[in-house]
Formats: sequence, structure tokens, C-alpha cells
Amino acid sequence: MDDDLRQKLKELSTSMQTRAAELALPGGNTDISALMSGIAVTLEALLVIAEESKTPRSGPSVEPATSISESDGSGGD
Repeated sequence: MDDDLRQKLKELSTSMQTRAAELALPGGNTDISALMSGIAVTLEALLVIAEESKTPRSGPSVEPATSISESDGSGGD
């Protein structure tokens, strides 16, 4: 994910949380507040998923898993 997009999503999430808190006050629209808060949490989750799904730039190589047919654990000859 692009750094600029990541920053904009963080800002949007923060502003939505702030507005949701304002709407949750007495006399505010609690339904809209709950929706905005949920959207903000979803944006934060997307940021975490994007960060976790990044391909590592360096590090140890991962060996491919052995196929089941090569090692079925039966020990039969």
C-alpha cells in the first residue's frame, strides 16, 4: 500500500472516530455514530491487513512444503 494512501486512511479513520464521538453525545444521532465508528475500525483493520500482507524484502528463504505423496507417513515399502 502506498505511504500516501496509508496516511490518508489513518487521517480519515481518526476524523471519523472524532465525529462519531461527537454524535454519540446527548442529542446526537447514535445510529450514525455507530456506523462511523464501525467504518473507522474497518479502515484500521485494512491498514493492519495491508501491513501484514506485505512481501518481505529480505530474510531467509522459505523451502517449499513436501508434498503429501512423497511423505504420507505410512512407512510402507
